[in-house]
Amino acid sequence: MPLDPELHVVDVTREAHDPGAAAVLLREVAAGASIRETDGAFSLRQRIVGDERLKVSRFRTTGFLHSHIDVRGYVGVARLDDGGLRAESNGSRVDVDAPFLLSPGTAETWSSSVNAEVVGMGLPALGAFTGLDLDARGRFPHSGALTPELQRHWESTITHVGRIFDDETLLHNDLIRQAAVDAVFAATVSTFGIHADVEETSVGSRGLRRAVAFVDDNLGEALSVADIAAASRLSVRGLQSAFQRTFGVTPATYVRTERLHAVRQDLVRADADATTVAEVARRWGFAHLPRFAQHYRSAFGELPHETLRR
Repeated sequence: MPLDPELHVVDVTREAHDPGAAAVLLREVAAGASIRETDGAFSLRQRIVGDERLKVSRFRTTGFLHSHIDVRGYVGVARLDDGGLRAESNGSRVDVDAPFLLSPGTAETWSSSVNAEVVGMGLPALGAFTGLDLDARGRFPHSGALTPELQRHWESTITHVGRIFDDETLLHNDLIRQAAVDAVFAATVSTFGIHADVEETSVGSRGLRRAVAFVDDNLGEALSVADIAAASRLSVRGLQSAFQRTFGVTPATYVRTERLHAVRQDLVRADADATTVAEVARRWGFAHLPRFAQHYRSAFGELPHETLRR
């Protein structure tokens, strides 16, 4: 996906020693966070590092903390390093002994002197990466990893990305940071089985429909996969996934097929004495005529000049 020059990199560490100040810090991670109960020994140290697509929040608390979170516009994966923790996601208790998914909705935690981490991923960015409409119709059926192997892969990915984010030079390198974010997105989707609503997948995502409309409107122009991805507001990878899932082909193959059909329509309608195959082929972006003829014959079972003569 093209780099967004407006992405704001953050790396901030703050502390709080009373519930009011701690609630303010937690709302920097999740806008709907609130503190229900603490004890006299409570304190919070919080570090947030990343950008709008992905933020890694690390927490160190002392004493007891009962918190409530409205999970909106993002999903999070939490993991406990040490301490006592009980957690619920949308009313269901989750296994805190392994990384667990906080899906959109509500989450509640009861903790005692913990070191923990939450990897927060913005739904628009995650949807653009996957090609799925996660904003409205995302499905998050699993709070834990699908397999132990996937869990180990996710944890090793987060450890690697954590090292990148801890290096100020690497953190502010847009290309390296985007590669790190993409790696986390890919690991999270596969590890926790994130997918779109079945109906939405079957008819294609909104991003896919934007892509198809863009191709239709610009079929005679120079088109790159990056152009189509930008118009559809998907990442290149998300665009490719959406096309493979719906049409069973890559975006480039889809464009070529549509252009071949456009050529065939023009050849069928053309006057064979006034038009050449080369003219029509180049009109639709085919510069290499022998290769074009091969693709045409593969698609329609005859050579283009045979269509023109008929």
